[in-house]
Amino acid sequence: MTNPLKRERIAEGTHFNRISDPRFKFNRIVFGFFVPLDKEKASLYALIPRLFHRTNAEYPKSKDFNNYLASLYNAKVDFEVASIGDTQFLGISMNFMDDSYALHGEKITEAASYALFNCVFNQPVADGNAFDNANVELCKREQIEAIEAEINDKRVYASNQARRIICEGEPAAINPLGTVEKTREITPESLLKAAVELFSNAVFEIICVGCNDFDSALKIAKEYFPAEQFDGRKTLPCESVYSPLKKTVSEKIEKLPVLNQSKVVLGFKTDSKNRAALTLMSNLYGGTLSSKLFLNVRERLSLCYYCWSRLSKEKGVMSVVCGVEEENIEKAREEIISQLELIKTGDITADELNSALLFEQNNIKTVNDSLSSLTWWYISRIYAGEIKSPEQFLKNYEGITSRDIIEAADSMRLDTIYVLSGEEKCVGDDISLQEENE
Repeated sequence: MTNPLKRERIAEGTHFNRISDPRFKFNRIVFGFFVPLDKEKASLYALIPRLFHRTNAEYPKSKDFNNYLASLYNAKVDFEVASIGDTQFLGISMNFMDDSYALHGEKITEAASYALFNCVFNQPVADGNAFDNANVELCKREQIEAIEAEINDKRVYASNQARRIICEGEPAAINPLGTVEKTREITPESLLKAAVELFSNAVFEIICVGCNDFDSALKIAKEYFPAEQFDGRKTLPCESVYSPLKKTVSEKIEKLPVLNQSKVVLGFKTDSKNRAALTLMSNLYGGTLSSKLFLNVRERLSLCYYCWSRLSKEKGVMSVVCGVEEENIEKAREEIISQLELIKTGDITADELNSALLFEQNNIKTVNDSLSSLTWWYISRIYAGEIKSPEQFLKNYEGITSRDIIEAADSMRLDTIYVLSGEEKCVGDDISLQEENE
């Protein structure tokens, strides 16, 4: 079994990656930056792809750039900001139709690639020392709104608040969008300075996915990465370390003015490096509709509206998230811990283990179904230093036994308990069971 990914080093800290699959009719190119999460720089760095995806020097106005993209059979440019463990990922992407479907033989891949690289490398600069003030202010406003909007989804808000406590003092606790205060401080001059710094220190990964061979995109990439300019770069190491267990369990209760349904997050930490076993254990514990948390805490005991576990492989953290009535918080917490203890004692059936494995196999096999999921698969594999195709990665789960699951569960230690509850109830604020699980 061969890996469809073709990977080539084109400059210091820069690789060009491509996956060609004839099933697709469209193509996607992502220009990605990897940098360590830093609370002083996160806001600045996050604003860069938000600004860069709007214009380039050839089309300094968003309206003109959008019209040009429309002429490329409605090509789309977008941006992404995310955290992977202790690392901040910034991406600018281009989605476009393949050349083979062009009505008049247009070279869409070449044109789209040039447009993307121009967005990254050729931004309009005022007087050589600042970005356009109006564009910067617009992007700042959008970023502030995105940061402030987190609280509108209480499940997301609770999970993120819990992560910040679980990984307190570590880069992983930093919001990849930064903070409202730091975003407000950004000026066109400071943003240009940050962009120059980012290009000096970031690890670059260019990922191309689609039906094209991307030869023209590779040629263009090499034009933008001349050896004499980039081979002297000193990139910052981008890696994640397991989060250390706290000496005592952290407990925090946060109250909001109006919240009818409480959210509880339990954070567990491990020192086990058997990630395949940890993944299946988390699935068996709370990752599927046949998991112990779903069947017992939610269904049998009716203690919560939803209850699931998630594993952060980069940090060695498993989080259990549930929505619960305030009077059931203690009961739900006790039962969540109790179900993990049952796994530790070997209370695992063959059907449970098989369901956990089938769930993970299905997740991995469906990676190939979309350009976006396939792109993110290889971004995560490149970051992990284990560049395998989904088919190759499936072999990691062969031979995982109940004993491995027990050892993975036994390695988990409770680290953090976070509760989000309301100060008062509001009529009409109830969320139905069906809505919570959609």
